[in-house]
Amino acid sequence: MKAIIFDLGNVLLPIDLELTYQAFSAFSTYDSMSIGQKIQQESLWVPYESGKQTDQEFREHIRFHLALNCTDAEFDEAFSALLLSYHAGVYEWILSLKSRFSLYLLSNTSSIHAKRFTQVGLGPSGESLFSLFDQVYFSFDMGLVKPNTAIYQQVLTEQNLQVQDVLFFDDNVANINSAKGLGIASYLIDPAKDFSQIQEILDSYVSQ
Repeated sequence: MKAIIFDLGNVLLPIDLELTYQAFSAFSTYDSMSIGQKIQQESLWVPYESGKQTDQEFREHIRFHLALNCTDAEFDEAFSALLLSYHAGVYEWILSLKSRFSLYLLSNTSSIHAKRFTQVGLGPSGESLFSLFDQVYFSFDMGLVKPNTAIYQQVLTEQNLQVQDVLFFDDNVANINSAKGLGIASYLIDPAKDFSQIQEILDSYVSQ
């Protein structure tokens, strides 16, 4: 059976980083543009998403670098502002793929965010989307982040997957390129579209 590895943010779960930058700016002397630039240019989230910081260490780290004056609860709300609502019908769509593919999720994310998006009930009886995957991989648990090729290799090894049997979907060019470097068929996803773009690729792939 072929296997699919999905990214989460902007693939199955829409996100908007600007909302977090704006939320942080309410507690900072920096404006949202400056905050976004500092986060990106200084890779401020990477240690946390790599599992190298606790929740509290991350809060203090970001408070210091962004000059934030806020409580832990206010911080978590601002940091999580980027999480939007899941694409409508995504649970049913992932469920429909289970008979044809082994399904895996591989996401660069953090424990603060994971505590939120994993608790959303999308199934008919309130089931989590993540109950549908054969295995879920979060970067903070693995101690690795994409685009490090070691993160893909770990998934391949643990699941006994051959690269020629794997399809990978992500919204980040660097992640796609690193996966392609291992020989994984990898597809760049447009965050402005829903998962129907992935279904079109799967339909084309299966028909070949």
